[in-house]
Amino acid sequence: MKPARTLIIGASRGIGRACAQELAARGHDLALGYVSNTAKAEKLAASLDGTRTVLVQGDMGSEGARIVAEAARGLGGLDNVLVTAVPLITGPLSSVTREQAARAMDVSVHGFREVALAAREHLAAGGSSSGGGASGRGGSIVALSSLGADRYAGYYGALGPAKAALESTVRYLAAELGPELIRVNAVSPCLIDDPEHLDDAPDVAKFLAAAAKRTPLGRRLAVPADIARVVAALLGDDLAYVTGQVL
Repeated sequence: MKPARTLIIGASRGIGRACAQELAARGHDLALGYVSNTAKAEKLAASLDGTRTVLVQGDMGSEGARIVAEAARGLGGLDNVLVTAVPLITGPLSSVTREQAARAMDVSVHGFREVALAAREHLAAGGSSSGGGASGRGGSIVALSSLGADRYAGYYGALGPAKAALESTVRYLAAELGPELIRVNAVSPCLIDDPEHLDDAPDVAKFLAAAAKRTPLGRRLAVPADIARVVAALLGDDLAYVTGQVL
């Protein structure tokens, strides 16, 4: 059986990096998409010993179709797409600029839609380059959302509304691409125990301890590896009849 070929947009850091590590361990060939930090992307690729990887640099907010095309060319097709990219915009909605709000929408909604539609020909069952064509199965698309999509978070003023629109987009794409056996889902974590996250958004630190106390399992927050295993299940066979859902 050929390895699954998976594009991860936002692969060089945080949950995206954890997903790359998990999928590599499960035998996926990977296209690692990143915006600007070539050193981090190269370091991640080098750490995935024995995994076939290609690096694709680009901004999903404006170059989604090109990213997909380069990934498919580098891997010889695509079976899955995972989008974890998010612009680092924090602060309450009342202080967000129009440009910041537009940037959040460009990446999380318009960019995601462009990526999904560009990947359509590769992921559709029987598509021109789909690994699932021979088996009659299509591919899987997963987007990373956040609980900020349906609950207020003071530091999430630009991204919360964008993530809510992303989740709606997931449902619409799932309905429209379903006849081609392409599944579209989202994974929506709460706060994540990730030191790198605090570097990007220091305002989040004050929420971590309180959130952990409310967590039943071990009074701890999820770590990126916890989320990566959920993503891997949605990209694999275990949840092959799940689509249009936000987990």
